[in-house]
Amino acid sequence: MKKAVVSILLIGTMLVSTTSAVQANEYKLDIEKVAIESVANSQFIRSYNRQVDLVKKNSADAGAMVNQAKQALIFFNSYELVKVVVLTPQMMENMMTQVTNGQAVVTNAVRLSAYSEYINLLKADYALNTQADLMNSLYEDYKKARLQQEQGSITEYELRLAEIAYEQARYNYLSAQNGRESAVMGINNMMGEDISKKYAALQDNNIVPSLQVKTLGEYTDLALANRVEIINKQNTLDLKKQQYLYDRAGMPTELDVQQQEYEIENLENELALARIDVQQNISELYTGLESAMKKLEAMKYLAKQAEENYAAAQTSYENSLISLNDLNNTKIAKAQADINLKDAELDTWLVQTTMGMACNAGYMPTILQ
Repeated sequence: MKKAVVSILLIGTMLVSTTSAVQANEYKLDIEKVAIESVANSQFIRSYNRQVDLVKKNSADAGAMVNQAKQALIFFNSYELVKVVVLTPQMMENMMTQVTNGQAVVTNAVRLSAYSEYINLLKADYALNTQADLMNSLYEDYKKARLQQEQGSITEYELRLAEIAYEQARYNYLSAQNGRESAVMGINNMMGEDISKKYAALQDNNIVPSLQVKTLGEYTDLALANRVEIINKQNTLDLKKQQYLYDRAGMPTELDVQQQEYEIENLENELALARIDVQQNISELYTGLESAMKKLEAMKYLAKQAEENYAAAQTSYENSLISLNDLNNTKIAKAQADINLKDAELDTWLVQTTMGMACNAGYMPTILQ
């Protein structure tokens, strides 16, 4: 009987542990989870996916028509039938490529938006934790200052300065708390979750900016080779040129030839403009990337300097060389420098990630128009 009771208790403990582990995992959040669930919940992507399904259906219908044309060639060796058999599959393949490329772009757009929201949440969370530590520390200093004022070792004015420092830190903490709550609600809305859902832990293990970046030329070459707007226009131009060759073999009128040559010239111009637009986009992003990297280096220097200043101030305060207010000023400056550094790290990572998307399919749905 005792063994049975022990077994039941053991099973119960295991179930509770498993449930706790599942719940703990459920209330953890990381950047990829936010991106994946935002993509799954996006009405924009769902709408585009319906377009992809429609093109797939049209492609299947066109395939059936081509098969019928192939059968007809046995009895009617028509030039028009040959065009249908040869060109229709290529046209449908081009259309399918266009929409699947577009699918990649709109997905990237939603992912990048999710990344940006999560970065904002991490900023707010770090600021909240830093302000909480600062507020608690300044409150302890304020309590010490009250005792010192009662003992007559500091003036009432100095006590008031300690109180003001604490109250300002408390105000900043509450502001950071509101910022974090707003960021959480925004992310919940993107993911299709209850906006009141809370998270016990925010993971940022993979959000580390790279110390090395490529040159502008290297980024540009990658983008010119991979961007959807260039690939789509190049494929359409190649198909139009092939159609032109088949039509020339069918003895078209001079007007038809001129019309097709005009269309080819327009497509060549559109392709050239698309390449220029991509180059400009990469150049602008590179300027932002350089700025972010320089700012990150500056914030690293300032954070280190603030830490050294605070350490020196602690020593000076312990030796009665500076006032409590002077010490608190360096403490506050260190906290703000830490927040600024974290913001710069997260901003740099986001700019680098944006550049990565810009050098692949792209992330701006407007280019599909």
